[in-house]
Amino acid sequence: MHSSKPGAGASAATASHPIGATPQRWHGDRLLGRSLRFTVTVMAPMAAGLALHQNYWVGYALLTCILGFTLDTGGSARHRAVLFAVAGAVILAGATLGSGVAGHVWLTATALVVTAALYALVEAVHPSAAFAARFFCLATAIAALDVPFQPGDIGVVAVFSLYAWLVSVGWDVTTGLWRPSTAPTLAAILAHVRDTQQERLLFAGIVALAVAFAFMTGRLLGLPHPHWAVFAVVIVLRDDTQFSRRMMIDLVLGTVLGAGAAVVYGGLVTSPAGLMVGLTLAALVRWPGQNLHGALGMAAMAAFVILLLQLVGTLMHVPMHAAGDRVADITLGCAFALAALVINARLRRWRGWEEA
Repeated sequence: MHSSKPGAGASAATASHPIGATPQRWHGDRLLGRSLRFTVTVMAPMAAGLALHQNYWVGYALLTCILGFTLDTGGSARHRAVLFAVAGAVILAGATLGSGVAGHVWLTATALVVTAALYALVEAVHPSAAFAARFFCLATAIAALDVPFQPGDIGVVAVFSLYAWLVSVGWDVTTGLWRPSTAPTLAAILAHVRDTQQERLLFAGIVALAVAFAFMTGRLLGLPHPHWAVFAVVIVLRDDTQFSRRMMIDLVLGTVLGAGAAVVYGGLVTSPAGLMVGLTLAALVRWPGQNLHGALGMAAMAAFVILLLQLVGTLMHVPMHAAGDRVADITLGCAFALAALVINARLRRWRGWEEA
């Protein structure tokens, strides 16, 4: 998620921040450093929830930590504080919107369509903008359909935004290799939006329709997590047709692999402590798997989500069927995404635009 070259960034950072001599493999942008930093960041909400015997706010804490990690483009401690504050604000905004439409199917569908359209408008601006828009959509869906948002959750989001920031800054201080900022300039963002305005508006409309159909179809089919289909749409749909197709294949294949691995592991290990170990392993292999093949990275995240729901079910003594549900919802979402991709490509050709 960081576009800087680790070797060059490390040498430059060491020159400007001579904290100490540390092997480069521990640098926050290198594979090992990124994997460990990601695991330390995202496992904290689960550990806190398990220790405090709480379940309901863990989802918002987890979303905050993951989004904070993805928005972390390096830079000074103050600059990173702003990024992690933005991550928390995005989750709070989505959860507030979701709680406002909860219980109303058509209002929920409208909110998801609007957030998906927002994603499509900023998707090609910068990866950070795309991640923020996706998580805004996901937080809206979770608050509307799964976990009611409570006033106390505001404090939870603030605490874990601070925690994720401390991990980011503390990691670089500890390793002695400070990550330089790779954030885009405001001028570059505005120039891209201005130059691609018509294409963005077309793509936003198509993504919005795909999300609407995916959500309502999931509801009509009685799928328990129709927002997973929505999230699949905003994960794979990009204005780059070839890249989107690869993402669809990786997501479906990865979901099947991850679901299978989670079912096997969850069948052998049923204790909360054992499931926490499985979650930790899934987080650890997320980036090494992604480095080998996109489907393996998706598999790790699918296994993480399924094991998390199994942990919640174990603690609440409620049976979960998350593996099958995940595969069905993701497949549905990708089917509508594929249809949207075909329509987008044909309309671009009809308009005489060069495909991205």
